[in-house]
Amino acid sequence: MLQKIGVLTKEELDTLKKALKEIEELWKKGDFKVTRSQEDGHTAIEQYITEKYGEVGKKIHTGRSRNDQSMTMIRLYSLEQLRLIRQLASDLATAAEARVSDFNAVAMPGYTHMQRAMPTTVGTWLGSFAQGWRDSTKMLDGAIGVLDQNPLGSAAGFGINGLALDRAETAKLLGFQTVQSNPMYCGLSRGMFENVALQAMSLAMVLSSRFATDMMMFTQQETLFLALPDNFVTGSSIMPQKKNYDLFEIMRANGKVFGSLQMQIQETIVGLGSGYHRDLQCTKKAFVEACELGTSTLALLKEVIPALQVREEKLKAAMTEDLYVTDEVYQLVAKGKAFREAYGEAKEAFFKRKAQQEAEASKKPRV
Repeated sequence: MLQKIGVLTKEELDTLKKALKEIEELWKKGDFKVTRSQEDGHTAIEQYITEKYGEVGKKIHTGRSRNDQSMTMIRLYSLEQLRLIRQLASDLATAAEARVSDFNAVAMPGYTHMQRAMPTTVGTWLGSFAQGWRDSTKMLDGAIGVLDQNPLGSAAGFGINGLALDRAETAKLLGFQTVQSNPMYCGLSRGMFENVALQAMSLAMVLSSRFATDMMMFTQQETLFLALPDNFVTGSSIMPQKKNYDLFEIMRANGKVFGSLQMQIQETIVGLGSGYHRDLQCTKKAFVEACELGTSTLALLKEVIPALQVREEKLKAAMTEDLYVTDEVYQLVAKGKAFREAYGEAKEAFFKRKAQQEAEASKKPRV
């Protein structure tokens, strides 16, 4: 872009490209160091080029600030992570949808308040998560649309006067959809856009954490409705019989950790005025950690869903009379009774049957 607007000659552009390639190779080998006196990579790059190639190195920082350079790198990383998580969420939804038809006819208890409630099927249960992960892609698409703006050229947050930068050209070269035109909004969006990205990722993470909780409940010894192959479980150092579903315990916790990282960014930017503040540096670590949690969680679930095993005999035994009482209510409603009257009649009939069953059981001799 600088060559296009006349700041660099063709020869200078070629020299800078060569120098930047050298720096990249040195960095990959661990031989490009940033010293304390240089403060950061931006200064180290300029100094290396100036010392080795002369005056052309002094031109590389033209039309930019460390602020918009850092912001552009974070923006590109954010978009990369959003697209990756969107793909993972879509793949996960597809994997779950593919298993739904396998389990649509397999009855299972539905739960409210962690108590048995009404009959449902394994297919309906798994399908609810599939639809949630599918919907999460829409939120991620929305966030991608918000973030896909080029901040490069906003410099320290006030643009560049006296030099006509071609920001549309840099947007094209960097793969941005459009230019973030107001330079002060570029600065204002730092931290805020990272928060938007994590908010969009949060639906998939919340669903994954809730799925993990269900899996902990349905794989415990008291239910054993579901299971995974042994390569997904861990053992105990003292109890030989144990098979622990640690992955779901960690996944359940990571849903909360993800939320805390997103809140850390939000709380950091709340109360800041416009313009750059060094506080914003503190959002980077939390953002990267949250993105890594999101991608690793969804990637793991992509492996879990196809391996999911259903214990049909356990589920069949769990489909007891109490689950069907609400169905009895609506059978009476279908015959013309008012709902509340039908509710009372079905309730009374159920507890009467239950009392009779308990009385009969108490008469049986204990072994």
